[in-house]
Amino acid sequence: MTSRMRPAAGAAQPPASAPDEASGIRTYRMVDRSDRLDFEIRDHTIRPPVVMPHRHEFFQIEANVSGEAHHVLGGKRCRYPARSLIFILPYRVHYAAHEAGGSEYYVINFATNFLRHDFDLSPLDMEEASIAEYPELTPFLYEGHVDFVFGEQDFNHVLALLQHLTALHRNRQLGTMERIRGALLELIGFAVERYAGELQALSGSRVYMQGRTDALRRVLKFIDEHLQRDISLNEVAEAAFLSPNYLSQLLKKQTGMAFVEWLTARRMERAQHLLSHTGERIFAVANAVGFADEAYFTRRFRQRFGQSPSDYRKSMRRPD
Repeated sequence: MTSRMRPAAGAAQPPASAPDEASGIRTYRMVDRSDRLDFEIRDHTIRPPVVMPHRHEFFQIEANVSGEAHHVLGGKRCRYPARSLIFILPYRVHYAAHEAGGSEYYVINFATNFLRHDFDLSPLDMEEASIAEYPELTPFLYEGHVDFVFGEQDFNHVLALLQHLTALHRNRQLGTMERIRGALLELIGFAVERYAGELQALSGSRVYMQGRTDALRRVLKFIDEHLQRDISLNEVAEAAFLSPNYLSQLLKKQTGMAFVEWLTARRMERAQHLLSHTGERIFAVANAVGFADEAYFTRRFRQRFGQSPSDYRKSMRRPD
């Protein structure tokens, strides 16, 4: 059995690179996956794909030219057949699975400020962005709700754009980056135009809230099921297919509490229930809600409720 730290989940978080190693889900930077820090496009012959769940700090577009494949995005399996595009927001946990042999695909990576120098939205703000104000985000926002699959003629145009971007990327000179931005916007705009009706309907229904609600439900369920032991932000984020940064913002926005605040509140609520409805001794109640030290648990309980656990139990059992 692993030991529990006394201040349950109250310790400082390790450096940003450590959680990825601990959780098993790595967060890639542009420097990790691209030769350039602003924009890169490559095909399937350049670098093997990452086949394990991961996330990255940059935007990504994947194009499956041919071959069988599927894509898992935020824990949800998405269609990724031949002649399709996948649009991936920064920090979304995902991976693509291509069948061995015969797969042809392109990967585009670009920095968050590549298309707009004034782009400074947080991961959570991105998902609330207005498509009127940020039209270039449209397919990224609704990936998983719309399958960007094209007929042969339309995909020929997509393929031509991918080949054009590849040629520009290989031969950069003065003016090339402006042309790359233009071609990238054409690719994004073309996908949006072909699925304009569906995207407009989704925008009106605020469908992003459904995904957020599902994510928050996974988070709260995991916390409630593991209150008896130490729980780290990174562990909960991995279980909910979120990045730690996104999870912190989501909890704060939806509950008004930081992660540690919410976790402590749930521990105290569980302790109230156990004190009221069981005869467990105080140290056993403390252990059941993730505190290895009875004195520390008592102090935190008193801070929250203004009385000790034993006094609280007596008050709940006192006849009216």
